[in-house]
Amino acid sequence: VDVEGGLLADEAAAGNEAWLTSVLRGRPFVLWKYAASLDGRIAAADGTSRWISSPESRADVHRLRAAADAVIVGSGTARADDPQLGARISGLSDDEISQPLRVVVDSGATAVKAGARVLDGTAPTLIAVAEDADATHLDGLAPLLRLPRAADRRGLHIPALLQALHQRDVRSVLLEGGPTLAGAFLAAQAVDKVVGYLAPVLLGAGPAAVGDAGITTIAQALRLDVTDTARLGPDLRITATPLRPALHEEN
Repeated sequence: VDVEGGLLADEAAAGNEAWLTSVLRGRPFVLWKYAASLDGRIAAADGTSRWISSPESRADVHRLRAAADAVIVGSGTARADDPQLGARISGLSDDEISQPLRVVVDSGATAVKAGARVLDGTAPTLIAVAEDADATHLDGLAPLLRLPRAADRRGLHIPALLQALHQRDVRSVLLEGGPTLAGAFLAAQAVDKVVGYLAPVLLGAGPAAVGDAGITTIAQALRLDVTDTARLGPDLRITATPLRPALHEEN
């Protein structure tokens, strides 16, 4: 019997990316999703952002949520949008949809208040706060995850966050945070796939899709491989992965 190994290795890895990432990297697979104008703005200069993307794009995001074990946002998004973060899919009842764990990265324990939509009981919620944060006002509202601060003290230590989620059997994460949290994940080299929804609109000012990611020169730019493009209503969805060794080539 002739046996050949390694056939269609890239295709097999792509179909098992979440599981392979969790096994080989010891952390959940992270998909960063964002919606932006054609000039890269996620909100207007006055902070308004609803809605940059089309209904078709927003429906697609709910599909991504339902496929993920957890959805993560930061304190800025929690304050500005009061997101509910549940998955809703047309034609399916709530019982037919797998709801992700909702994670709010709220370092100082100041963004989530009683009555926040993320505490509505639709899905489990976890609030990640700094080890030294005063979170007594959150007692009884949601489970807390206490983590060390990042080295620059401006947020939480991203590898520790992902390790803690991995220990809770979270194997895939949808990162929906704003530019600060996205920059922190990119700086930690903790983004495995990017899905960007680009709307045919120009804003000219306002926050960019990603903040400080530790990139100071073009030589440090994170290069991506575009793996898919699709039209969703008037929007363009671009899927890309960072150029790094393939999962099946590691170890």
